Amino acid sequence: MLLLTSLIVTISILSWAIGQLRGDLLSRGVMKCILFPALIPDLLARTLTCLATATPINGMSPWRDGEPLLLEGDCRVQRLALPLGSFLRLSALVGASLFCVLKFPQLSAVVPSPESLEFAAQRGPGAFFHSLGNSFSGVATLDMPALLVVVALAAMVLAAGLRTREAMAGALAGVGVVGVFFFAEWIGFRLGVFSNGWFLQRFYEAEFGKALIVLTLLSLLVTGTLMLLYAVPASVGRLRPRPVSTRGHVLTQS
Repeated sequence: MLLLTSLIVTISILSWAIGQLRGDLLSRGVMKCILFPALIPDLLARTLTCLATATPINGMSPWRDGEPLLLEGDCRVQRLALPLGSFLRLSALVGASLFCVLKFPQLSAVVPSPESLEFAAQRGPGAFFHSLGNSFSGVATLDMPALLVVVALAAMVLAAGLRTREAMAGALAGVGVVGVFFFAEWIGFRLGVFSNGWFLQRFYEAEFGKALIVLTLLSLLVTGTLMLLYAVPASVGRLRPRPVSTRGHVLTQS
């Protein structure tokens, strides 16, 4: 449970870092067209948030430079929109990662299991990060479909970058959900698949934990890549992120 909570918080923090470093990348027409399939889950999560909070949707901008993919109006209930939107976007990301882990055994074999990470953590931080870092070297053994899945997940991680308040709301919502299940387990509450039966032993501890580990590794990779892009000279760095314009509510949502 501690490892699960730590992974959720780490993903939220890295998503915040990606949201800060990403700049205007997803407001550029070429990037939106190239990454469009991977942007669909994030687009659906944003749309559901707008519907739940009665926020007007002004349309979509799939290729025009300087505009986000989804053009949103002013939201009057930010206290609800922030945690709901962050939770839905992170949930879509976790769901996509879980689907890939279940459907692509090669990807699942590369990622360390939660049990092995917990055992490595007991031996010290060095053993923990060594066990986690071995996954990067295992990427070379993946076949082309699995590699495409990894690239698509990385694009989804880029799209799910959170602003400061969104990251805080997402971390609190994720920890709150985990806390509810932990409290229910502590008091002995049993409810079907959420009991200490086959669900936790096979699905929760293995596949779900691996999905979170995949997202953590990809978030680290995307964060490092964005940091390297800032080191590219502006004269040749056409993909170098630029600060997002603060003029108008719409552009700040990119």
